[in-house]
Amino acid sequence: MDAPAKRKDEMEELWDRVDGFLRSRLNPDLYGRWFSPLRLHARQGDRLEIAAPDRFHRDFIDDNYRAWFEEFLPFVLGEKVKVSFVVEQAARPAPTPAPLPGSTMPAPRTPHEPAPQGRPNPRYLFKTFVVGDSNAFAVAAAQAVVIKPGVAYNPLFVHGDSGLGKTHLLHAIANSILDQKPHAKVTIVSSERYTNEFVEALSHGAMSDFRKKYRECDVLLMDDVQFLAGKDKTADEFFHTFNELHGNHVQIVLSSDRSPKELKGLEERLCSRFEWGMRVEVQVPEFETRAAILRKKAEAEKLELPDEVAALLATHIKSNVRELEGALMRVAAFASLKGEPLGESLARDVLRDVIPPPGWKPSIEKIQEAVATHYGLSVPKLTSPSREQKVALPRQVAMFLCRQLSGETYQLIAEKFNKKDHTTVMAAEKRVAQLVRDDQRVAQDVQSLTSKFAS
Repeated sequence: MDAPAKRKDEMEELWDRVDGFLRSRLNPDLYGRWFSPLRLHARQGDRLEIAAPDRFHRDFIDDNYRAWFEEFLPFVLGEKVKVSFVVEQAARPAPTPAPLPGSTMPAPRTPHEPAPQGRPNPRYLFKTFVVGDSNAFAVAAAQAVVIKPGVAYNPLFVHGDSGLGKTHLLHAIANSILDQKPHAKVTIVSSERYTNEFVEALSHGAMSDFRKKYRECDVLLMDDVQFLAGKDKTADEFFHTFNELHGNHVQIVLSSDRSPKELKGLEERLCSRFEWGMRVEVQVPEFETRAAILRKKAEAEKLELPDEVAALLATHIKSNVRELEGALMRVAAFASLKGEPLGESLARDVLRDVIPPPGWKPSIEKIQEAVATHYGLSVPKLTSPSREQKVALPRQVAMFLCRQLSGETYQLIAEKFNKKDHTTVMAAEKRVAQLVRDDQRVAQDVQSLTSKFAS
């Protein structure tokens, strides 16, 4: 047997052992939906590359199960390994698990199926999107676009923090339009992919084909437009594409992690066009919506979710829907492995890196680190004497949160911020309390930071 064939046999034998472990330890529904399509892509020394059938699948496994893989693989393989997850590039598609009995969600699309003009993810539908006060207006605007594309709101600009459902809404719009008009040319693309295709077309002299793809469509949806910042040639190309589509009444839908006015590194002429139609914000979901999201996810995955577990996760994981769903799937995986029902004690044990024990209070240092990261500062800068507004306000927010969350004295907090007089902390507490009432942005910052330390 030649060396390549031998290596291939070794790889298959290795993955058979891993797959056998997964199959024996996981709930059949969970295994079939997420783990059965995985394949061993490559091995180099102590590094394993595991392939998933598409980017959505890869990101979900990577976000929620990487640590678990690195925990069990040494027992299966007899040695410690580091894991990375990639998208399957081989010609042969990984088998797609059959839809679960009674499930209304389509089986995941493999990247090898024809996808002219960029097909939307079939999992992302309006009926699988949980609507609450935080996103109701954005959903209504998205549905209005489906009813009258190119007429109702053009462009529709959806913005909000990462993991709140913007991508879901874009794909739901695309899927709904295609349901009504199966032959419509609906192009959905991330700004990263658009940039890569532009560079490739430019280097191969294929700009005519590139422009035909993006300018001769019925609907264009672009995710994460903030990543066009700093890519001047790509942004300029998109500017002209936007003008042509808008002039022809072609519906444009864009998403970003910030509003057009907050986009840095993009020309004003492009940002101003993003404001031409309707701008809607997807906000952090309230407790009831978070609990409903968990129940919807549990229903889709055929999981029994007790009320106390839903309440626990919804209480502590507030700012990111993706993390919320991922936490549920982590707990479900460990419950399946241990042969235990989903319970509060198991959830606390599995998510101890996310959910603090009852009565826990964060230290001043932890709060300083969280605030500095939130505002893009270093802790030394945050605690410096600088009076710049971009430092002074975050410092005051940090002092306010230290009083609210740590339970420490004014004097100790002042010392940790290199202040001799405790009245500085008292003044900061008073000012931020007023801003929370009067300034929506500060209120959101405080809420987001507080949620990181909920006990």
